[in-house]
Amino acid sequence: MKIVDMHAHIDSVEAFNWVDTPEKLIGLMDECGIAYSVASAYMNIPGPDMTALDRLIASIEPYRHRLFPFVRMDPWYGQAAVDFLTAAARRFHVNGLKLHPTTYALHPYSQLTINLVRRAGELGLPVLFHCGDEMMSYPLQIGELVRKCPDTTVILAHMGGLFHTRDALTVAEMFDNVYIDTSEIPHVFPIRQFVDAIGPERVLFGTDAPYCDPLVELEKVKLAGLTPDEYELVCSKNGMRLLGIDANAGEARS
Repeated sequence: MKIVDMHAHIDSVEAFNWVDTPEKLIGLMDECGIAYSVASAYMNIPGPDMTALDRLIASIEPYRHRLFPFVRMDPWYGQAAVDFLTAAARRFHVNGLKLHPTTYALHPYSQLTINLVRRAGELGLPVLFHCGDEMMSYPLQIGELVRKCPDTTVILAHMGGLFHTRDALTVAEMFDNVYIDTSEIPHVFPIRQFVDAIGPERVLFGTDAPYCDPLVELEKVKLAGLTPDEYELVCSKNGMRLLGIDANAGEARS
């Protein structure tokens, strides 16, 4: 079984003392047997640092068979953001869109965000939302966006956070295009709860590495009482399907 981590980060921003290299991530992956990881940067684009995506793509090029870039964006830039996503999908073959609303202070159900998320859906790209206990990242707020973006796959990271797991589950039960990632949630029982409520096909293994330890994140899933088939869906098959990885060839669609 090839384990897929649907939530990790790579970036080097000296001004903030962030130095998380692809080699660092690959080392963490190898330590616990992760075959593939989604990787996004820490800086939003468009923004003051327009080199963030170029830097990410260049850094992962030697590992492109294992690392799958999600472009992290700021919807405040309106049509410029939509155009950038379109160009990034064509030029860099990015595999998804990452949004962290608390970092750009815009409600997820704003029209600017809806336009960007709808474009992602048209391009066949899943959208990974930071979803937790901070204002502008609450599950029910993201649910209002999902209602207006039925053709886009939306992933709620962190299972809604420590205090909003129930709301994340409510949103996932309402909309079939919503997936959940297991990263950073401090408890084991919600993993079993989500699998029972929405099925194992829409639960994704994630680590939020290198912020979180992949060994710990994987152990949580192992302790959740999943059947072997459920475990394989959560940790492997679901991620491979969303990323377009050929299970036999071990490569992503271009």
